[in-house]
Amino acid sequence: MVTSALVGSALAIAALFIGVAHSVMILTTGKLASGELTILRGNWALVAASIGAFLAFLALIPLRLKKDWRSHGIYAAFIISLFAEMFGFPLSVYFLSGIVGMPLLEKDFMQYMLEIGMPLGSLVTFLGVLLIILGWREIYRARGQLATRGVYRYLRHPQYLGIILVAGGWLVHWPTIPGAVLWPLLVGLYYRLSRREDKYLAETFGRQYSEYAAKTPMLFPKWRLGLLSNEKSSGRVWR
Repeated sequence: MVTSALVGSALAIAALFIGVAHSVMILTTGKLASGELTILRGNWALVAASIGAFLAFLALIPLRLKKDWRSHGIYAAFIISLFAEMFGFPLSVYFLSGIVGMPLLEKDFMQYMLEIGMPLGSLVTFLGVLLIILGWREIYRARGQLATRGVYRYLRHPQYLGIILVAGGWLVHWPTIPGAVLWPLLVGLYYRLSRREDKYLAETFGRQYSEYAAKTPMLFPKWRLGLLSNEKSSGRVWR
């Protein structure tokens, strides 16, 4: 499963770079072919392959609690609904076109996606994928011990932030109504999961984890707010 997840990660990263390169070419030349302003429909094989690649990341995240799957299930629902609309049937585009009375909303949507959504969203998604892979590497190296090196020097739950960024990047890349509903729920569930795992890890590793948690932010990088001197003197860590 881990090997499949790493292969899926490599394919996903390659697809992201190809998409960004295509978008940059469009922005550079300023040329958009008429076919590029049409949403691809009915390619269910591509839907399945894309879903498989982006669900494979879950195999790189250790399951510590039974409730882990509750959060992962929302992520899976997000990915399935996203690619079903991207390559299968663009329900959100049709629905919004009917509401605003714009039959050409599809072309406007695709222009946004190619010029803004794809390059910006792909960058955010790539950062998320990178966090998941780097987090897995440190967990693998720790071999059952507490992982505090690498990306874990900066966050206690970098892989969960990675999942949030992967989904958030795709929401920017290809906005959908289900995605807009599911993403805030996803953030809330992974935040709660991080809190529950903090308790579990504190019980497992005791003082070692307490000392580590005291100086390392949980899920989001700390905010400096331009008050570095006050922060250092107070030892404050923003979460």
